[in-house]
Amino acid sequence: MGGAVNYLTNLLRHLPPRESGYQFFVFLPSETAKGLPDVAGNIRLCPVPDKKIGGWRRVWWEQVTLRHFLVGEKVDVLYSTANFAMFRCPVRQILLVRNALYFSKLYQDEFWARHSLGFRVAFGLRRWLICKSVQSADIVMTPTQAMLDELRRFVEVESWKGLVNPYGVNPTGSFLPEVKGEALQSLPGTTPVTRLVYVSLYSEHKNLTTLLRAMPLLNRDGTRKFVLKTTVDPAWEGANWTVTYKGDLALGRQGDVAPWVEFLGPLGRQQVQELYREGDLFVFPSLCESFGHPMVEAMAHGLPIVAADTPVNREVLGPAALYFSPYSPEELAVEVRRLAEDDTLRKRLGATGRQRVATHFCWERHALRLLEAASGPSSKAGTGMAQDSPNVSQGAE
Repeated sequence: MGGAVNYLTNLLRHLPPRESGYQFFVFLPSETAKGLPDVAGNIRLCPVPDKKIGGWRRVWWEQVTLRHFLVGEKVDVLYSTANFAMFRCPVRQILLVRNALYFSKLYQDEFWARHSLGFRVAFGLRRWLICKSVQSADIVMTPTQAMLDELRRFVEVESWKGLVNPYGVNPTGSFLPEVKGEALQSLPGTTPVTRLVYVSLYSEHKNLTTLLRAMPLLNRDGTRKFVLKTTVDPAWEGANWTVTYKGDLALGRQGDVAPWVEFLGPLGRQQVQELYREGDLFVFPSLCESFGHPMVEAMAHGLPIVAADTPVNREVLGPAALYFSPYSPEELAVEVRRLAEDDTLRKRLGATGRQRVATHFCWERHALRLLEAASGPSSKAGTGMAQDSPNVSQGAE
């Protein structure tokens, strides 16, 4: 679910075909494999022990079983896509660090101390393992410069070793014939309605609290109605590890919030596309992201955007959004209302976003940069790297 599967699905669609000479082994849970579309003939999906595996069994599989596979199949490159690397890897290794929580000052200041001691110890251990993984990898890849800068606060990543490689967006069925931002119409004699959309999976750093607190502020004068449809649902079964879900559940049931909010929970891809198409404005209050797929998807749909003012959000959205202080529902309400009442501004932001997607976020270019890194000179003695058509083994969490 979420960004990891979104990433894997789109990457597999854009890897070079069989005639290129590349061969790919993709290790992933069997349930994830079942949900993927058909893949090219040179991509072999290899199910790993399912999600119940944990502790030392998982360490053994990742550090020993997979190592034997790399050597036995004469794999040239290991691409580790989910933060953790193989130590003393026998082949060239590219590591994608994609979880911003372990390195975000915002997350540490706001949420870390509110968790149990056991959570904090496990959190610190995982961050230490990621830092050791960074030291073990030949290339360390992040989807944004801001994510790489956060990582460097905890571990050295030399300039030759760090690679910023933005993700893309799948244009199939996503781009609208016209940019959003036309005048928001209503029936004569009725109160105009602005439809807000927020797409993501629920987590504490998604900052749903600030958005919910903004809803009464938006609707208090009655001149315009603001309704929110969101997949960020605190009642979702996967939300109960967070320290915020109970508070957000209570907030969402308040009399001045509940009439304006519809919690949808996780949706399939087609349903998410419909949600984008139905919306007038996209709101993204998330506090820390490594990239933020929904922001790019919203731009691809021509939606004008209001986002929390964070380095990653600024880097991805640039001039295609209005920004608010992350913890201020008052500022969020001001910017949303400003956008709802200014047809010209909405149209300009929608057009800017569409253009930004076309020039900055392309899966083909992402895959090309990845393969160029895979074919670079190896720092491992005796690896025998194939410079033109390596076998690439990809591990997915």
